[in-house]
Amino acid sequence: MAVQAAVKDAFTFVGGLNTEGGFFVTPENSWKEGVNVVPTIDGSIERRSGLDYETNYELAALGITAEQKNTWAFTSGVWNSVGGNSNLDFMVVQAGTTLHFYRAASGTVSNTKKSFTVNLNSYLAPGNPDTIGTSICSFASTYGKLIVTSKSTEPILITYNTTTDTISVSAITIKIRDFIGFQSPYAVNVEKTEAEWTAVGQLTQAKYNLYNQGWTDSQINTYKSATGNIPANSKSWIFGKDSNDDFSASVLNKQDFGTSPAPKGRFILNAFSQDRSGIVTAIAYRPRVCAFFAGRVWYAGMPTTAQLGTIYFSQVLDDINKVGDCYQSNDPTSEVVSDLEDDDGGTIEIPDSGEILSLEPLGRGVMVIATNGVWFISGIDRGFTAASYSVERVSSVGCVSTKSVVVVEDTLVYWSNGGIYTVSPGGSGAEFSSRNISDQNVKTFYQNIPILSKLYAEGTYNATDKLLYWLYSSTETQDTGTGRFNKNSVLALDLRLNAWYWFDIDTSLGVIPVSIDTTKETNETSQIYDVYVGSDDVNQSTNDVVANIPVLNGTRKTFKVVSLHPVSSNNYSLTFADFLNTRNSSTKFKDWYSFNTAGVEKEAYFLTGYNMGGNGPSRSKSGMYLTVFMKRTETSFDANANPVNESGCLMQSRWDFTDNTNPGKWADEVQVYRQPRPFFAEPSQSFDDGYPLVISKNKLRGRGKAVQFRYRSEAGKDMKIVGWTGTFVGSTNV
Repeated sequence: MAVQAAVKDAFTFVGGLNTEGGFFVTPENSWKEGVNVVPTIDGSIERRSGLDYETNYELAALGITAEQKNTWAFTSGVWNSVGGNSNLDFMVVQAGTTLHFYRAASGTVSNTKKSFTVNLNSYLAPGNPDTIGTSICSFASTYGKLIVTSKSTEPILITYNTTTDTISVSAITIKIRDFIGFQSPYAVNVEKTEAEWTAVGQLTQAKYNLYNQGWTDSQINTYKSATGNIPANSKSWIFGKDSNDDFSASVLNKQDFGTSPAPKGRFILNAFSQDRSGIVTAIAYRPRVCAFFAGRVWYAGMPTTAQLGTIYFSQVLDDINKVGDCYQSNDPTSEVVSDLEDDDGGTIEIPDSGEILSLEPLGRGVMVIATNGVWFISGIDRGFTAASYSVERVSSVGCVSTKSVVVVEDTLVYWSNGGIYTVSPGGSGAEFSSRNISDQNVKTFYQNIPILSKLYAEGTYNATDKLLYWLYSSTETQDTGTGRFNKNSVLALDLRLNAWYWFDIDTSLGVIPVSIDTTKETNETSQIYDVYVGSDDVNQSTNDVVANIPVLNGTRKTFKVVSLHPVSSNNYSLTFADFLNTRNSSTKFKDWYSFNTAGVEKEAYFLTGYNMGGNGPSRSKSGMYLTVFMKRTETSFDANANPVNESGCLMQSRWDFTDNTNPGKWADEVQVYRQPRPFFAEPSQSFDDGYPLVISKNKLRGRGKAVQFRYRSEAGKDMKIVGWTGTFVGSTNV
C-alpha cells in the first residue's frame, strides 16, 4: 500500500473561538472550544493573567449585607469633563441606594474615592412601587455636569465644585406643555350648557380644556351669556375679536371651525404629576435612561403603558436650568407669537418601540434601543431641531439588556435574544444597517448563555486595545430575585482580529464581580514645585513657598471590574479589580490572590479543529512528530537561582473525530514547553539564553482519519503558543 508524507503548519491563531465550524469547515486559525486564552495580533495565543485587586487597592467599607448583595443593582459609568475640565473624569459606581465617585484615570482607581456620595433614597419618585436601589441608573455628562436617571427616582443634576471638591445635587422636574388635556365625552365641535356638563360630571374638565386653549373666565362667561353654552373645543377665541378688539361671541360664531380642534398647550405641566385644575394624574415611574445630544438632555424608558415609547428632549441648554424644560417656549395658543422654535424642547413618540432600554448619541442623531427594535432620530436637512427631525426604524431586532449596549466609535453593539448585533452607518454615513455579528463564529456559545443572565450583561469598550468586554453570569438561575448582578464570566471581542474569546472567573472565594467599565486615557493631577527666584529658594518665615501646577498624564485605557469584597458572610466592601497584576511568580494566574494570598487558579485551554494531515478525511494517517513553538517567558532568576515566570504547556492529541475517551483514541498529555538546553546563571540575574522562541519536537502518537490538539496550561505557569508543525504519514488509498 502506497504511503504519503505530509506536513501541516498552524501559525496564525487570530480567529479566536469558533463554535460553528463543524467537522470539516472550522477555520484553521480558530479553536472549537477553550477558555481563559487570548489571541494576539502577532498570531500567538496567550494565557490570561488572574483577575485580582488593583495594585495598592483600597476597600470602600460600605457594609453591604448578603441580602443587599443579591438584590441591589450595581453598575458604573463615566462622568466626562467634570466641572468643565476636559482632563478630569470621574467613574460613578452605583451600589444599590448610593452613588460613589472615583477618579477615572488608569492606574489604581480604588484609592481615589471621593468623600461625597449621592443617596438615592432622597429622590425616590412619589408612589413608585420599586424598592429603592434595585433599579440601575443611567448617566449622561452635560456641560461638565452629570444627569442621573433611573425608573425609581427623580432625575437629578449633579454639579461639581472644583474649589471645594464637593458636589451639589438637585432634582430635575421634567416639564411639558399640555397638548392632551381631558378626553371629552362629546365631539370636538359639540357645545353643551354648563348644566349639561355638570350632569355628566365634566364641568371642571370642560373648562380646563378651554383654559388650555387660551380662553379666560371672562371670555367663557361672555360666550355663555350670548349663546347659553360653553364654547366647543374647536373654537379659538382669538377669532372672535370685534372692531374694538373686544371679544364677541357673535363675531366668533361667524367663523367656520369645522371639526378641527383648537390649538392647545397653554399650560406647562410636570410630566409625571399632571395637575389639571386640581385633578392630578400621577405617574409612578421615571425615565430609565438619559443621554446628551445636540445641546439637549434626552429622557426615555418609562415602563408604563401610556409612556412606553415616549422620548423627552429638553430645550437647548443655553441655561442649565432648562435641563428639564421639554416643551416649546412660545405659547401655542398665543395670538402674537406661537411658533415652534428650532431650539425648543418637546416629546417624540415611537408607539411600537416597546420598552426603551438605551439612548445613545451616534453621528448626527440619537439611537433609540428598545425591546422591539432600534430607531434613529436625526435632523432632516441639517442638525436636529425641534421643528425638523425624522424618526427612522433601523432594525426590528430588539435589545434585552440596557447595559449590553456599547458605542464603538461610529458603531453601536447590543445583545438581543438571538445574538449580538451591530448598527453601523453606510458609506455615505446617512443610512444605518443592522447585522448579527455572533452567528458566524459563536452562535452556539451565545445561545448557551442563560436567558436571565443576558438581561444583566454589561459591556464596555477599550479604544486603546480595540477590545469589547461583556461581563455576565454563566450560572443558570430560575428567577431574577437574587444575584442578578453577580457575574462570573467575560465575553470578549477583539475588533482588530474580529476574534471572540471568553474568560471564566472564580467566585468560590466569595469575591463577586458586579460591573465593568473602562478608564480614560488622560488625567490631570497636581504637582507641587518649590518656588525659586534665580537660584534662591523662596521662603515665608521658615516655610518653603510652593506652587501647585496642573500636570497632564497620558496612559492607556484599561478595563476595571467593580467587585464586592467579603469582610464576612454578611458584610461586603467595594473595590476594583483588573487583569494587570505584574507578579512574576506562579500567583500571577490566580484570581483574587490579593484577597487571601492564596487565590484560585483557573485553567486555560483550547481545542483545535480537525487536522486532516494533508490527505483528507477519508484516508487514515499516522502521526509522526509535532513541533511546537512557544515564546520564552522566563525573565530572570530568583535568589535561589530558580527561573522566574516559567512556562508550561500540556498537549493531548485526539484522533478519529472522537468526543470522549471510550474508543481509546485520546493520547496521554505531553509537556511541549522544553528549553533547548539547560541555562544557568547567578541568583537574581536576568534569564537571557539567546532563545526567545522555545521549540520542542514531540513524538505524535496515534492514528486515524483526523486529529485534534488540546493545549492546556500547567498550574502556576505561563503559556504563550506561537504555533506548531505536524508531520503525518498517510495512505494514498481510501
